[in-house]
Amino acid sequence: MIPPGVRGILCRLESSRPALLGTSAALAGSLVASQFVALDVLFRGSPARVADPRFVVDSATSVALVLAFAIFAEGRVARAVLSVVAAAVLVLQLLVFRYYHTALDVQVVASALHVQHEVRPVLMRALPAYLLSVAVVAIVEYALLSLVHHALRSRRDPARPSRTAFVLGVAALGGLAGNGPRRATPEIRAVHALTAAFGRHEAPASAAITLPPLHVDRAELPSILFVLTESVRAADYRGAGDAPTAPETALATRGRTELAQMRAVSSYTALSLSAILTGRSQEGPRDAILRSPSLFDFAHAARDARGKSPLVAYFSSQPSTVFETDAVRAAVDRFATIETIRGHDVDDDADYADLPLDRDIVDLFLAKLPELPSPSVVMLHLVGTHAPYFVDSARAPFEPYDHVVTWSGMPKLLNAYRDSIYEQDRTLARAVRAFIERAGARPWLVVFTSDHGEAFGEHGAIHHGQNLMDEQVHVPGWIAAGPGTLTPAQSRALADHAGRFVTHLDLLPTFLDALGLWDNFSVAPHRAAMPGRSLLRAYQARAPIPVTNCTGMFPCPLNTWGLYGDDRKLVSRVWDGGWYCTALGGSEERVVDGPDPGCDRLRASSLATFPLLPNGTPNR
Repeated sequence: MIPPGVRGILCRLESSRPALLGTSAALAGSLVASQFVALDVLFRGSPARVADPRFVVDSATSVALVLAFAIFAEGRVARAVLSVVAAAVLVLQLLVFRYYHTALDVQVVASALHVQHEVRPVLMRALPAYLLSVAVVAIVEYALLSLVHHALRSRRDPARPSRTAFVLGVAALGGLAGNGPRRATPEIRAVHALTAAFGRHEAPASAAITLPPLHVDRAELPSILFVLTESVRAADYRGAGDAPTAPETALATRGRTELAQMRAVSSYTALSLSAILTGRSQEGPRDAILRSPSLFDFAHAARDARGKSPLVAYFSSQPSTVFETDAVRAAVDRFATIETIRGHDVDDDADYADLPLDRDIVDLFLAKLPELPSPSVVMLHLVGTHAPYFVDSARAPFEPYDHVVTWSGMPKLLNAYRDSIYEQDRTLARAVRAFIERAGARPWLVVFTSDHGEAFGEHGAIHHGQNLMDEQVHVPGWIAAGPGTLTPAQSRALADHAGRFVTHLDLLPTFLDALGLWDNFSVAPHRAAMPGRSLLRAYQARAPIPVTNCTGMFPCPLNTWGLYGDDRKLVSRVWDGGWYCTALGGSEERVVDGPDPGCDRLRASSLATFPLLPNGTPNR
């Protein structure tokens, strides 16, 4: 027999059960309906962006749409499917934001498809954790949905939930019609991102640029070896001093000129490669850039006083798809890539840690070197310092090292990176020594730089492509010249540029000047489109140089662009409210104290180049 007091308590609990159930269901429904709005608040960051009226419309649309789906999902299977889909989108958006500081949208997916080699290993490593996270979140989603439907079934009017869901669905469709999907909440942006897989992809140009013969006064053109490496930042490239990472090429090129303040104009290989070879900044129209003659075209057209032209060659441990156009094959006399040395492209960027691709291409270069006449213009394009970094365990001075990408294991990952630079330098030194020996008493030039840098946690980024901060764009650079290759005036000018701020856009003018082409009448129209300057000429102030990771030629995952001045850099990212101006050459601290002539000049110049900021607001 139940005591009267206990019976009373049980009766009161039973009578309050509907109210408790209703409160729990309302809380569960609120959590389900607003989850993507809450995620959007996290992504938008600043209060000003959350206060945008469009955010209110996007939020109302999201709540209505998710709540409509939640109400329609009456059966267990429907609830399970909705729970898994919601969890998959939620976790995926968080992972993308963790890496790129932006939501997954059509731009991110288009960029990922464009650079599948870089994205695939990251996805495969993250897949187990992603699936486990989705499973956990899906269980929570299912429990919340079940609580909501348990409360709905207790209502007397069974048709009311369906009518409510229908009204919410109509309201959501109305909201979608009024706002662009790329500015919507994360679940809408993720669905819209699927359209990138079915987008139209233009075929690249396939013919070399035709130039007339470019005659020069030099009796003999210099042979040039241009070495472009991958992902090496200036901070970790040391030819001498404590713990050097590149000592052997330093010994092979004694007396070279170090370009200590060299900057890339993008933190993506495709854009940096295009900028280096064409001498053009990359914010212009895609077709105009693809129609621009490259280093290979100019070299092929050069003629010395006897009418002799250089042989042009490209040896690369990168895949042939690194170029946006097939024109390179038509513009060079020798063309070798991963496909040449392996018979096929590597299946995955993860193979870069296991395959000695740089050794392979240098071995091929050395085997072909006796066949290359003088003069020759050769580009050696390396890849071993690309993540996850090729390390020779028998020669790895930086320990302990690891190839696994984790925030806690960043020191070990950085050691693997430095070991890969060390190993690549040993391999490259073989090629440099052989090239110089082959040239003998004839004029020769060796030029070295990296396509971009690499981040190891700075500014919340790992690897490259997320921004234009110095760890991703400040790269090593040096030029070595044989006796008599440069005039005394050219040597003095080059030495003067050693401490100045220079960019990749200065390399093609320098190559052309070394070949005697910079002042050629037929080069003048192309020279006018090049914002760089020859490092073999006396220093001259120049106009600000646009820099960007986003072009019509290359889809970037998140908007980021800016300008370089002679001692200032202006950058902005998609989550920034405006421009971020820093002084070059130091710790890249923001210039904030009062008016600054350098920053003001860059801001004024930005108006003509970038009508919009990366966040989509007008540039004023």
